[in-house]
Amino acid sequence: MSIEVQSKMPMNRSTLEASFAKAYQAQLSWSQTKITFRTAILDKLRSLLVTHRFELADAIETASRQDYRETVSSELMPLADTARWLHSKAKRILAPRYVDAGGSPMWLGRLRSTVFRVPCGLVLIIGTWNYPLFLTGSQLLHALAAGNAVVLKPAPGAEKVTRLLVDLLLQAGLPADLVVVLDSSPQSAKLAAEIGVDKVVMTGSSQSGRAVLKQLAETLTPSVMELSGCDAVYVLPGADMHRVCDLLLFGLRLNGGATCMAPRRVFLPKKSTEVFHRLLLQRLNAGKQRTWTARVSKRTYEKMRLGVEDAIHRGASVFSRGGFTEDSTTGGTSQDLPRPSDKTFTTGEEEMVDCGHMVLTNVNTSMQICSMDVFAPLIMIIPVDDWSDALRADSRCPYALTVSVFGPREDALRIVKFISAGFISINDLIVPTADPQLPFGGRGESGFGVTRGNEGLLEMTFPKVVSSRIGSWLPHAKPAEPSDEQLLDGLLQFNHHATFMGRIQGMIQTVRTVISQRKAKKD
Repeated sequence: MSIEVQSKMPMNRSTLEASFAKAYQAQLSWSQTKITFRTAILDKLRSLLVTHRFELADAIETASRQDYRETVSSELMPLADTARWLHSKAKRILAPRYVDAGGSPMWLGRLRSTVFRVPCGLVLIIGTWNYPLFLTGSQLLHALAAGNAVVLKPAPGAEKVTRLLVDLLLQAGLPADLVVVLDSSPQSAKLAAEIGVDKVVMTGSSQSGRAVLKQLAETLTPSVMELSGCDAVYVLPGADMHRVCDLLLFGLRLNGGATCMAPRRVFLPKKSTEVFHRLLLQRLNAGKQRTWTARVSKRTYEKMRLGVEDAIHRGASVFSRGGFTEDSTTGGTSQDLPRPSDKTFTTGEEEMVDCGHMVLTNVNTSMQICSMDVFAPLIMIIPVDDWSDALRADSRCPYALTVSVFGPREDALRIVKFISAGFISINDLIVPTADPQLPFGGRGESGFGVTRGNEGLLEMTFPKVVSSRIGSWLPHAKPAEPSDEQLLDGLLQFNHHATFMGRIQGMIQTVRTVISQRKAKKD
């Protein structure tokens, strides 16, 4: 059994409406099955990921992907861990919450209430191209575990791996009509939203997120937006500079720089620049690092080139430029602009080029490039006086996805309370976000809502509250009496007055009013 994906032309409306009707029907049955049954099917995916690991890796057509090792560490292992975590924890997370009747306000009387987590219904997932297996797949598994049906819109170039992932879920026992796979065109997602879905989860650029939100506003469809990043790194006094430089190199190269959490803006104390520059340059000059290149779209390259050109014009310097000869990593204050190779490649509908890394120094936050989401191997070194100066500089960037802080743990914990970001790593970067227990999401231009973790699973549900009245006391159902004002005023004082004597007076007023009401009834 397999699901066909149209890779070019969008599906027509009538076909999609019929698929949605089947998905809703399948979802009704799926949502009534036990959570353990649902997650057991997802858990079977783990072994299938292993069995078909090479097929999945070959199906990932992301031009920036370096090798199979990167696919295992950044996609296959995190997705398998997510499936196992959902199987282990979803039942507890989605369990009904029974509200303690003793905690309800006295004047409400006796209530027995339960908060249920119910699936949204039909969830539209707009996938991403840079990590099409883990990011899109994790959102898919969370939606299914919560009892939803899913409409899945793969990114251009991710059609093949998306189809294979869904096929593996079908092999694991997932009902076929539960997932509707669209083609990769933006028109398909737009049409799906027009027909009607119950929630949208999108991973993409801030610009694309705005366009989707504009359409969703017409129908008040709720959404989770996992959008762009231009992430910051704080280097505190006492930081292990070897660790910082090693991890910056890792972040620079990961997935060819096409990572929303890649380190872009490095806030470095001015007193540490000499040691930091020397250690970083050693790593950039080491072995194959000098000639290493990443494959980026011509559009991305042009965006980076214009940003670098503007930065240099405003006083920045090129600290290191990777390229296509062994002398291309220069260091110092060379003002060579980034340049691509002469060769071009085509991936999907994008024309691609090979481009070396770019490390800028003497950058300040007034430069346009400090507020750009560039999916290329780019790092900007921003000298600061101290961590408060770094905080001010960081606040000028509209993106707030992840931040990494390097330094003594006590100092790092002191500063994180002032940092605006969805995920903060101390003495590490990027990798901790793969923990399936942890929610992931940004603020500002980086979006809102979360995916993954307890909170990400709950995002795929709505709370439904059922409250039962115990006993026959229903004072609000009786005709109003003039003395009700005194009664309610007394209760308000008794429960919430700032002083002990005020509460006593409220209690006395309440008791007197109740006695007078009872006498009036007898008369």
